[in-house]
Amino acid sequence: MLEKIKQLWEKIQKAEKIALFSHVRMDPDTFWSSTALYYILEKMWKRVVLLNDEKAPEDFSFLWANELISTNYNLSNFNPELIISLDAASIWQLAKSYENNKDIIKKLPFFVIDHHITNPWFWKINIIDINSSSTCELLFNILKENNLIKYIDKKIATLLMAGILTDTNTFYNTNVTPETHKVTAQLLELWADSRTGIFNFFKKKSLLKLQVLAKAITKIKIEKNKLENWKNIVYTSLSKKDLEELWATDKQTNWIIEYLINIENTEIAFIVYTLENWTNKCSFRSQNYNVSELAQKFDWWWHKQASGFSSEKDINEIIEQILENV
Repeated sequence: MLEKIKQLWEKIQKAEKIALFSHVRMDPDTFWSSTALYYILEKMWKRVVLLNDEKAPEDFSFLWANELISTNYNLSNFNPELIISLDAASIWQLAKSYENNKDIIKKLPFFVIDHHITNPWFWKINIIDINSSSTCELLFNILKENNLIKYIDKKIATLLMAGILTDTNTFYNTNVTPETHKVTAQLLELWADSRTGIFNFFKKKSLLKLQVLAKAITKIKIEKNKLENWKNIVYTSLSKKDLEELWATDKQTNWIIEYLINIENTEIAFIVYTLENWTNKCSFRSQNYNVSELAQKFDWWWHKQASGFSSEKDINEIIEQILENV
């Protein structure tokens, strides 16, 4: 991997214009790793564009980087010399931003930076470390390896810290290693503000979010785990109608899963809810069970204990299929 990191640094040095990609349905790790790298490249006097199919969720706005995302962007207007993807586990997670520019992309050096165990090494040059807790942790170590720590100011350190905090669930998940704590310690030395990320993602809740949670709680169902009868499968759902009755959208649903997995004696938790485009989304969490294998049956995969997928199927059909496969 060190040789590939060296190759990346050589390409960055030579390039004047660099295009960054983050995956669709943005989570904090993809957003803040890509925006942190964006700011660092700007400090190196590079011209940078960051592509995604959609703008970042409003929940991310507290760290001042939402304006960096370019949607429906035509790379022929920019003519980059280097492409870098951050936190995407497969090429199709780059969605239309890739499809609309693939003829250009295929002609350019393309580096994949990721930490997901399910990544199939989807491009020729992959910097993938499954032992990193997050892409933000991996990116910090890449920067350190290339002596680029000098470019990390308080804002960039805070972005990287927020990505690590959210992907590790504030150091609770099993992806945390001694290296994770070493990296966060170094970020604190660089004046990272850890409390901002913790407050905005794990503590602050709007009244609307609480109302959506209350609706989800009324629909909770519990099944016994076939393999471990003393442990439960806990799930709920929110239809388009449920959300519209509350004047809510799917943007208020993505945190509910963390409540479900913490219900006593729960081994697997999932929530199925309808997106604004009428597609249904399922999010999984588990204590020990590999839910990535479950998600893979629906052509999506992610982490062992945190995964999900999208489907055109009916909510009840999705739930029935999940329960059949657990």
